[in-house]
Amino acid sequence: MALITLRIQPPLIRYLSILITAGSLLNHGAAWAEDASKTLWPDHAIRFIVSFPPGGATDIISREVAARLQDSMKQPVVVENIGGASGSIGVGRIAKAKNDGYTIGLGNSGTFTMTPYLQTVPYDPRNDFTPISMLTEYSNVLVVGKKMKAHSLAEFIKEAQSSPQALTYGSAGNGSSNHMTGVLFGNATKLKFLHVPYRGNNPALLAVMGGQLDWMFATISEIKPFLESGKLRALGVSSLQPDPLLPSVPPINHAVPGFNVIGFMGLFAPADIPAYITSKLSNEVNQILTNRQVIEKFSRLGMRANPSSPEKLAKRVDSDGAIWKKAIADGQVTTN
Repeated sequence: MALITLRIQPPLIRYLSILITAGSLLNHGAAWAEDASKTLWPDHAIRFIVSFPPGGATDIISREVAARLQDSMKQPVVVENIGGASGSIGVGRIAKAKNDGYTIGLGNSGTFTMTPYLQTVPYDPRNDFTPISMLTEYSNVLVVGKKMKAHSLAEFIKEAQSSPQALTYGSAGNGSSNHMTGVLFGNATKLKFLHVPYRGNNPALLAVMGGQLDWMFATISEIKPFLESGKLRALGVSSLQPDPLLPSVPPINHAVPGFNVIGFMGLFAPADIPAYITSKLSNEVNQILTNRQVIEKFSRLGMRANPSSPEKLAKRVDSDGAIWKKAIADGQVTTN
């Protein structure tokens, strides 16, 4: 077999050498650009969407985190309140934002694990977001007003069983956390209750105190002043153990075995943001949540600071979503 020899002329050698060098420079340039972007981010203001109106615990927590992120990252972090539709409008804006790390926002149990299984929302809670970190956890408390005779959960259940009409309970609106906790409580006790949605927790609590409603679930920060004044009575907390912020109130699971509802707030970004941004944001937020002043401030709001990894938050969305999806189906809940 004849041996074929390929002779490359000097001009061609020089041309190939130039191409190889240029390719190497391009590769190094791309790597340098990526490293530079990691170093430079963030280089302008970050938008922080809060899917509820100003003034409540969600807003206060968001502004505290935003202010501390601004200090640590040396760029403005601008809070924007976009309320409506049980928080789903604001969360939908997070999902639709550009995935460059310059839009983040707060989501909670209601917007990520309840409302999506109750009504049509403009986002997919599992696929449209990048989880960053948990922010807080919180218990709900079953409270009654002076209209009810019960001073314990066992007495409350007996009173509900013997009532000729279904007892009424209030909430901050259809699909809200306290609405769904009430549904789960009804399922667990096999009691029928009449849900009455309000435009926020404060008017619902006023209705309980005024005798227009029989009971409701609310957070510790919302009810504490009324417990101290005697206008409300707390019969049980939704966590498995007594809440450190309300240690004298027994867990509901003492009377209703297995009952356990812990709400959460978390920080999210649009899907598919760069991994280095996810990591940096998560690390910054977890540092904030270990700050003693932050822990104490959240505690006064009835919230427990809860730093976590993005993976832990993603698993929480999945596991709680499965629980609430079943509870909604079992309770035959609608928004009507």
